[in-house]
Amino acid sequence: MALLPDPNGVREGAVALSVAALRAKAALVRKRQKTPLEDALAADGGTRAVRLVQWARTQKAQYDAGLVQWRANRLKWAQEAQDIFDHRARARREKLEVEDAASVFDVANESVNIVAALAEFAAAQAEQDIFGGEPWFAASPVGRTDVKLADDIQHHLQWTFRDGRFVDAQCQGIDQAVTLGECFMKMMYAVEVDEHEARTPCLHMDGVPVLDDAGRHVTCDAQAAGMRGRLTGRLEWRDAFERRQSVIRQGVEAVPVHFNDVSFREDAPELELRHTNVYLTVEMSTFEAMRRFNLSKEDAIRLARCAEARLHTEDELRRERTADATVSRPAAEEPLGVEEAEKLINTRVRLIEGYIRGDVTGHGQEARMCVVFPPQGEDWIVWADYLANVSPNAELPVKCEVWEPVPHRLYGRGFFAKYAYLQTGTDNLWNQVNFRNEMHANPLTAIHEENLMVDEDGGPLVIGPGKSIRPKAGKSLGECVEFAQLPDADSRSMELFQTGMQLAQLRSGITNASQGDLSSVPESNTATGVKALMSRAAVLLKKPVRRLRRAKGRGFSYAVKLLYANFDREEAFVWGEGHDKELVRMTPEQVRDLDIDVVMLLTQEQNQERLQAAQVMMQLEQGYAGLPETDKAGARVGIVQALKALEFANAEEMVRRPVVKLENCLGLLPPEEQERVKGLMALEAQQQQQGAQAAAGAMGGAGAMGGAGAMGVTG
Repeated sequence: MALLPDPNGVREGAVALSVAALRAKAALVRKRQKTPLEDALAADGGTRAVRLVQWARTQKAQYDAGLVQWRANRLKWAQEAQDIFDHRARARREKLEVEDAASVFDVANESVNIVAALAEFAAAQAEQDIFGGEPWFAASPVGRTDVKLADDIQHHLQWTFRDGRFVDAQCQGIDQAVTLGECFMKMMYAVEVDEHEARTPCLHMDGVPVLDDAGRHVTCDAQAAGMRGRLTGRLEWRDAFERRQSVIRQGVEAVPVHFNDVSFREDAPELELRHTNVYLTVEMSTFEAMRRFNLSKEDAIRLARCAEARLHTEDELRRERTADATVSRPAAEEPLGVEEAEKLINTRVRLIEGYIRGDVTGHGQEARMCVVFPPQGEDWIVWADYLANVSPNAELPVKCEVWEPVPHRLYGRGFFAKYAYLQTGTDNLWNQVNFRNEMHANPLTAIHEENLMVDEDGGPLVIGPGKSIRPKAGKSLGECVEFAQLPDADSRSMELFQTGMQLAQLRSGITNASQGDLSSVPESNTATGVKALMSRAAVLLKKPVRRLRRAKGRGFSYAVKLLYANFDREEAFVWGEGHDKELVRMTPEQVRDLDIDVVMLLTQEQNQERLQAAQVMMQLEQGYAGLPETDKAGARVGIVQALKALEFANAEEMVRRPVVKLENCLGLLPPEEQERVKGLMALEAQQQQQGAQAAAGAMGGAGAMGGAGAMGVTG
């Protein structure tokens, strides 16, 4: 028999939905500035806004349920990176169904942490490869042939990111990716503003500061002359306190996202709205949320109450519902009281920032959008807008940078996941050796008191340096004291420990920490003629480092687009040193709707490879110069090919062509042919000499005839 729905329950659900829709619409109407998406959601009576929040919250809960083990593993690996291994003993104690669940970690839980050493080396290597040089990127406009503009953009970006905040955040992302397997980086354009009051000399009329049409204080005679017709009272120049805003910093910031604050579909191919929606948990003060999301005073207080997570009284709920039912226009500018302002500033709220794709307006068209709503409690939208209005080309501002990808999963695998078995095995052996050493130094002792002479005071027997005992007559020392001897397995354990270290070196390619020094070039050949590690400490690290470099390149390319999409001012700076200094100006018109091609240079690695290529080139050139001219013709083809393999673009121009003469080729001929060629060469030389003499004689006769003719004409 099928159960029919309870009419009372359906009626209560409909009433709750209508009340939530009423409050959601009121929150959108009260805003003084609404986004296009907020205006569309408010036009439907608030029902779509409530359903959107409920659907997004349900989907996030489904994502979180699938990421429980993923987050637990990341927490464990993050602790191991900080030398915290409490989870090993705790995991053993939790296995109550196994009688012999105890292990050496219950009594000794020290760690060599060889995985952390490998991870730190790999992170340092990747950081030095990608961000070790200056500049570490190359940027140029796409489709523009203006060389000056390309140089200005390159210099402007270097000047913009000169403080190193962006690079520091990216290096933190490298550490997180190497340790955990992936890092989620969020790119955001932040404007940090400071509001304060400053003393300003200005014009007063009847003791009141005079303001112009723009609401600014009159601080000069030119402003006062423009308002002369309205200045009818007593005028005087006095100091006034003017409220000012100073922009402390504005620009693109990269923020590493904690693994507990991101939700996604784990089997998605990549972190993109085509494959998965993304939800981020963000924290801010209520006052910051009020200014950032254009909230009214009522909604800011309401958001602060949501953060308190307390039960509201029935009178408070009825008062809020009545206020929401009567709102019909945006709230007027109303100053906050002292108590309300203090409450808003000091209250921290956690909100869900969802990047979703779907049809929420009911027009049958999908759209990418960003929605901000409380994590629990009320179903109302704090802020919402189409993603194309806040992000260039509606691109997702969150990037996933993977160290080593896991098949059919969005996330990756780091060193602590890859070498977990090695970490546990080597630490187990290490703790066993240390435990046995401690037992050998403090062995189990059995004392036979019946074989000892007991003192009159009857105190306990103490064994130590300088102490002595008195056996009874006929008893030996061995019959009075016994020591338990543990089996000595330390040598075998250390052999296994060394084997584990060698396996880690074999699989990771990291054999020596000194290989991280890229300032010196290693020898290219060993005594046996086998080429050593080619310009890199660990060849196996090239693959993940290059993968990480491509991900960093995509993220930085988006950061550049985000920077110039919000670039609304003119900036001027001095670039260069000494006599090469020049003033560079960058205006919004120059970069508006301009696509920028960004390339991560891998400066350190390329400099190392170029240095080795230059050394090889010099050796080839020296060998080519020492060859005879007749042999250079055949060797030049191989030399040019070798230089092209070393990535020299002008290899043909670097190797000159041989200058071959007939005299240099005589050694290549048989002896009889050499004599014949010599005779021909001598005959040719004789003919050339006779021809030169005949030409000289003809020139001399012509000169004599010319002189005689001149004399005859003169006479």
